[in-house]
Amino acid sequence: MAQRFVVVSDNGESWLLGGDPDEGKFTNRSDDQHALPQLLKDGWSSKTVTPGSGTKDESSYWLVLLEK
Repeated sequence: MAQRFVVVSDNGESWLLGGDPDEGKFTNRSDDQHALPQLLKDGWSSKTVTPGSGTKDESSYWLVLLEK
């Protein structure tokens, strides 16, 4: 089973971390910032969500583990 980590921001952007470099590449800046919706569309599913931090004036982030 393959796994991927994605960082998700409270502003809706998300970024792929690590993973298989030959599969699931996002090649333009727009795609790079919306990795989670594309991966879910491609059949990946969320297994764990780890909340990050943030303050009233800063963004909050979550680390999402996906599996396929």
